[in-house]
Amino acid sequence: MEKTIVVPIDFKVESLNALRLALNTIQEGKVNVVLMYAETPSDSITEFLFYSPEAVIDSLKTREFEEAISILKNRYESLLGSVKIELFHGYTSNALANFLEAQKVSKIYFSKNYTLKPHKKGFDPIPLLKKAKIPYQEVGVDTDGFWSEWVSLNALFSF
Repeated sequence: MEKTIVVPIDFKVESLNALRLALNTIQEGKVNVVLMYAETPSDSITEFLFYSPEAVIDSLKTREFEEAISILKNRYESLLGSVKIELFHGYTSNALANFLEAQKVSKIYFSKNYTLKPHKKGFDPIPLLKKAKIPYQEVGVDTDGFWSEWVSLNALFSF
């Protein structure tokens, strides 16, 4: 049976290190991955009428981010089922519970060494994720500061 995990991202390569570390802890079966970006919902009716999640995701993705995902897919090919990016809109535990249930998430992973740096409409969902009724795990290496970011990037690209 395939499990589904969620990893919050900020569309920076460093945020994908949590996924790499999570995949290293998973021992059995295939896993589907939901990369979650949290964004505040718009109050504008005009923006809502012309809103496209795909357009938002495409505007936030960088070439480096896409390459890092490709590297992870190749490296963990035998373990990965699917990898998709989903937007989460909402500030409440109920909204998050509905999102996680719709995605059929069984576990949440996030980095203990990297603080998400969302774009102007985004926010850090980790406080909400910690309150969810789904188990979570903080993954990371025991280093600090600049060294931690260098180790994370180096580990991500050295396969």
